[in-house]
Amino acid sequence: MKLIENWFSERYSDNLQLSFRVKDQLLSLKTDFQRIDVFDTYDFGKLLSIDGTVQLTEKDEFVYHEMISRVPFNMMKKKPESVLIIGGGDGGAAGEFLKLGVKKIVNVEIDGQVVEVSRKFFPELYSSFSNPSVTLLIDDGIKFMKQNKGTFDLIVVDSTDPVGPAEGLFNADFYKNVKGALTADGIMVTQSGSPFYQPKGLTMATSGMKSVFKNIKVYTAFIPTYPSGFWSFTLASDAEIKNYSHDLSSGKYFNPDVLEGSFKLPEFVKSLI
Repeated sequence: MKLIENWFSERYSDNLQLSFRVKDQLLSLKTDFQRIDVFDTYDFGKLLSIDGTVQLTEKDEFVYHEMISRVPFNMMKKKPESVLIIGGGDGGAAGEFLKLGVKKIVNVEIDGQVVEVSRKFFPELYSSFSNPSVTLLIDDGIKFMKQNKGTFDLIVVDSTDPVGPAEGLFNADFYKNVKGALTADGIMVTQSGSPFYQPKGLTMATSGMKSVFKNIKVYTAFIPTYPSGFWSFTLASDAEIKNYSHDLSSGKYFNPDVLEGSFKLPEFVKSLI
């Protein structure tokens, strides 16, 4: 008798998808904002999916969380003392800023169910929310920023792709709100998608930021379970963006060489920005 194999697939296009063989589906729920699924996979451990797209896996989440936190931390003149995370309901980004010694971290997640899923299935990431330096709010990040002008040195947009509830986080109006919530020399960072399979995310981010901020820079990282494995992030600030080397201690992915090399872009990526 042949055993039935179960697979989760993230579809990139009508002709391409990435599939994970799964031991079990641990959760499937529809929230007011999105669909959340958790799978136990053979090769990557527990996998969190939102609206059919991979958000994180136990095996490679460290790449995304280190790169969205440690790179911007080192790329601003003043060592950031206050950080706002929009999204990030799994707690991974907040945890990285705690490792960097940030004493004021505010994490605003619109969907409280994301936090509950992390608490149950990804407790190591969720544990950052129990640290007194982290304030977790279940709220609309755009509304929160409008109410907190000139407050944060660094703002991290740790969102899903530019569709559904995250679509409003990839346009000039949103970036104006971000700028308003930043201190004078503050910096923002957003994940901006796969330059190969999702160029829309990168072009939306860079074009929107250019209309609001004086300086932008794009950097990339290798994240195996994201489309193509080649992922982009975009920084924006009115201050100069360069390596000030506040903390170059190595993570599991991040190190000084990675920081320098992540800004070396292929020509096709340059053409998008």
